[in-house]
Amino acid sequence: MAVKYDLMVANGTYQKDGQQKTAWLKIGRVMSKQSGGFVIKIDCIPTSSTNRDGNQVAWDGWVQMFESRQQGAQSQPAAAPTSVPDSDFDDDIAF
Repeated sequence: MAVKYDLMVANGTYQKDGQQKTAWLKIGRVMSKQSGGFVIKIDCIPTSSTNRDGNQVAWDGWVQMFESRQQGAQSQPAAAPTSVPDSDFDDDIAF
């Protein structure tokens, strides 16, 4: 699946070159399926955010979608689980 969009939540502000900018928190991504359509992968759900005054407030539920900076990048497959040798369980502990 190719990553198409990043899911972002506004999370406060910062100063750059004398201008106030919005700080963004990436919470997931939207990927296109080979068969058509899209899938959404959410990595985290914010419970609060920082408003423009610098105060912690409850998250308002709004998520914005921006074209991914890694557009066309393939999602990374999960790492294969490592097997544990049977010898690790050969001890004399009685349960």
